[in-house]
Amino acid sequence: MIQSFKLNVQTLGQRMPVYMFQVDDVLVDTGPYSMKNEVRSIFKELPIKRVIHTHHHEDHTGNSAWIERFYSIPQWIHPLGVKKCTQRTKLPFYRALCWHNRLSFHPMPLQQKVFETQHHTFEVVHTPGHAEDHIVLIDEEKGICLSGDLYLFHSPTSNFSFESVPELIRSISKTLSYSFEEVYCSHQGYLKQGRKLLERKRDYLLHLQDSVTKAHLEGKSPKEIRKQLLPKNRLFQYISLFENSPSHTVKSIIKDIS
Repeated sequence: MIQSFKLNVQTLGQRMPVYMFQVDDVLVDTGPYSMKNEVRSIFKELPIKRVIHTHHHEDHTGNSAWIERFYSIPQWIHPLGVKKCTQRTKLPFYRALCWHNRLSFHPMPLQQKVFETQHHTFEVVHTPGHAEDHIVLIDEEKGICLSGDLYLFHSPTSNFSFESVPELIRSISKTLSYSFEEVYCSHQGYLKQGRKLLERKRDYLLHLQDSVTKAHLEGKSPKEIRKQLLPKNRLFQYISLFENSPSHTVKSIIKDIS
């Protein structure tokens, strides 16, 4: 059984849920530092002996330094995330306001292809695109996937400057090559029809990629393509000062085909 813990982060009048998951004696991600009191209360009640991180972002590793300091239990992350975790974050203002900067900690590199708990055997699948060190955990026997930030939404209209839509497509396709139906998403929680939602996101992104590619080959500029295909800015784009923007979506696709 996988237990979900929902953390409701409130900032700038918006509610942003973040989930941590307990799998036997393992905690998957540690939530943002802005929710440290809630996380510590939860953690103290759990028989956690190990921590595994889906990636290094601050809303997934925010309380890892506290765990390292007071509990000295092993923590793992993909090798590409180790160095990032040993440095204190210096976030843009809007992200610091929401998640808070986290302290440095020292996870071990997750080298193994399989991660076992008492009742689960997870395939560790490297899935970059949202972050270069992103992983998902898949238990094919039980038909479940702990997807980190791979899913989030089925039809995103904008991306962060550090994201790559083509990489996301490849990572979703790789994930869908495994057998599972249920998904545990770090910002949506338990999704009974999670596989179908991931398929929907892949298909949406493939169609968007084809549309951007076609327009690019016709000689349109990134700005023209963005106005044609993704014309609207949402509130979050303004809050992030356009670190999150449809322009990054378009440019990441063009960069991949150039």
